[in-house]
This record gives sequence, C-alpha cells and structure tokens, in this order.
Amino acid sequence: MEGLSRIAKLSPAIQLLLVSIVAVLSWLPLSAAAGESREVGTAEAIGEVSLVLGEASIHSSGNGNRGAVFRGMVISVGDEIETRINGHVHIRFVDDALVSVRPNSRLRIDRYEFDANRPERSTVKFSLSEGVTRAISGGAAKSARDRFRLNTPVAAIGVRGTDFVVGATEGTTRAQVNEGVIVLAPYSDACSVDAFSPCLANALELTGDSLQLAAL
Repeated sequence: MEGLSRIAKLSPAIQLLLVSIVAVLSWLPLSAAAGESREVGTAEAIGEVSLVLGEASIHSSGNGNRGAVFRGMVISVGDEIETRINGHVHIRFVDDALVSVRPNSRLRIDRYEFDANRPERSTVKFSLSEGVTRAISGGAAKSARDRFRLNTPVAAIGVRGTDFVVGATEGTTRAQVNEGVIVLAPYSDACSVDAFSPCLANALELTGDSLQLAAL
C-alpha cells in the first residue's frame, strides 16, 4: 500500500512513463524469444506460453477442462485462450510465430500444421471470437501464404508475411498492419468461414506502409 501511495503522488507525466515502460517490458519476453530455437516435446504440441499477465484461462482440447494459463504451458490445436479485463497471454509457436492475446479476448487455435523440412505445405488457422490479438508471422505463414487464415465473427484475414493487430466484436472487425500485408474480406458465398486461404471477393488489402485502420 505504501508503494501505491508513492506512485499516486507522482506527476501524471511520470505515471504515464511508468505505464509505458511496463507495457514495453511485457512484450520483451515474446519478442526476445523470436530468434531462439525450441523443441516442443509432444506430437500434439504446437506452441508454448511465454508470458502471462493478469487473469487468463484455457479451454483445453485434450481433456475439455478449463484452467488457468501459466508460463511454459504447452499449447495444442483446438485450445482456446480467454483473457479477463487485465489479462495478457503471449504464445510462441513451433515455427517461431508470435501471438499475443490482449485483455477481454478469446482466441482459438483451429489448425496448426508446420513441417520445417517442407514449410510450404503448412496450414494455420485461428478464430478470434472477441477482443484483440497481435500476430507476427513465423515460418508457416511466410512459406504458405495461401494456407493462413484468421477468422473473426464477420470477416476472414489472410497474410503475406506480416505483423498485424486485429480487434473483433460480434458485428465488427478492425485491423491494422505494422509490417507486411494482410487481406481482409467479409464472409460471403465466395468467402467461406470453413476455408483456409485468404478471400479475394470484396477484399481489402492493407499494408504496413499505408498506416491505415480498416473496419468491417
């Protein structure tokens, strides 16, 4: 309590600086791990939690149970990560892809197939039911750009080797590209929710150079 009272006495500018430092540090373990190599011990494992802040839970595909997310937890296809109002979860996948699940979000890993010997045959698919996620492409998305999909309730997103942020509600999808290119398209007869490839019908292409925020 004494520490909190001291922070409260700081000027607004100093408080904002402290919050910014915490935000940057929360991303460092995920970014720093990008250049490292890691072997995941089981055939079903496709990633590992590298950072947890606040409250987050996982609905496991293996046993159907729901439990708390912890650092070092193995992630498998079918798992769904859910964060609360203060929750952040960072995941590093077997192909060095990096994903962060931000507060009040639900992200499911629908499919994740990566063969380091033949990365062009990879398939990756996520579903963001609500909230915000940031994704930095790994070997799978970079080598098999026509086999990557992130679904939201109203739109499909494909990538071309990139770093992007997506926010979703039941009726809207917002996306911004930090680096690279994404293709954002609403569902239609020509854009099925069950597909894996990017949709071309009524698609909007966003690039990191444009600094645009797209909304559907």
